[in-house]
Amino acid sequence: MTHNFERKAWYQEGAVALGTGILYGATNAVVGHPMDTVKSKMQAQSGFIHGQSSSMLGVIKRVWQTEGIPGFFRGVVPPLLGSSVYRSSQFAVFEMVVTRMKELQMDKATIPYTGGLAWSTLLAGACGASARSIIESPIEYAKVKGQTGQTWHLREAYQGFFVQWPRTGGMMTFIFCSVDSVRRWTDGKALSHPLGQFLTWGGCSMLGFWFIWPLETLKNQVQAGTVIEGIEGKPTLRQRVVALGGPAGLYRGIVPGSISVFMRNGTASIVMGAANKKLAELGLR
Repeated sequence: MTHNFERKAWYQEGAVALGTGILYGATNAVVGHPMDTVKSKMQAQSGFIHGQSSSMLGVIKRVWQTEGIPGFFRGVVPPLLGSSVYRSSQFAVFEMVVTRMKELQMDKATIPYTGGLAWSTLLAGACGASARSIIESPIEYAKVKGQTGQTWHLREAYQGFFVQWPRTGGMMTFIFCSVDSVRRWTDGKALSHPLGQFLTWGGCSMLGFWFIWPLETLKNQVQAGTVIEGIEGKPTLRQRVVALGGPAGLYRGIVPGSISVFMRNGTASIVMGAANKKLAELGLR
């Protein structure tokens, strides 16, 4: 569960989460995009993967010198609009499933050795993550194309979905379960004030991204259509890994990406928390 307030009917929880999720998604996109752009260039844009400008500071310096502030917000429109939709859907589906499971008294069984994590939370997390993946994939494709200075095409909207789904599914299921665990272990105190919300959502989201980071790198390469010198046609995933310098290369961009993930999810959680509080005061939650 992503809040401490008294729960309404499952469909009401879904409707409320749909609204607060829009605020979460919009805040997330604006706050995190600059460092996300740096990460995407490091992972997928030719000229930034190897050489003098391939480090985080090198990329930041080059973008600043050649494009200025607008360069850090390349491709921001698709995620700004799309993030509001796919993040609201992830929260809506999660809250509907977890609340319905509670109504049916199917939330008691817990997973061994997890400190009390319920199977219903795991299921709800997987459902929310899958719903997000379907909506997010075309938006991520357009974003990555914009960040790497390319034009996107509608016919390629689901390019890279075979990497996007396990990436988002694993990440968001982990995040939902982690946030719920922190909520239970602190008797709800961690989500009751802005600092706790910031640290909980920022920290859990960053750990979730670390968990699937290799898939993030491959997803960006596939969606950007990154060309590998000496290889004709579309490179295989194995060829991409080799071109990146082996498994260690899959963790390119993890520093700017971690900064982006922590800041954007932490800040967005404060906005969502404030919205939930206001809705509770109005008797809508």
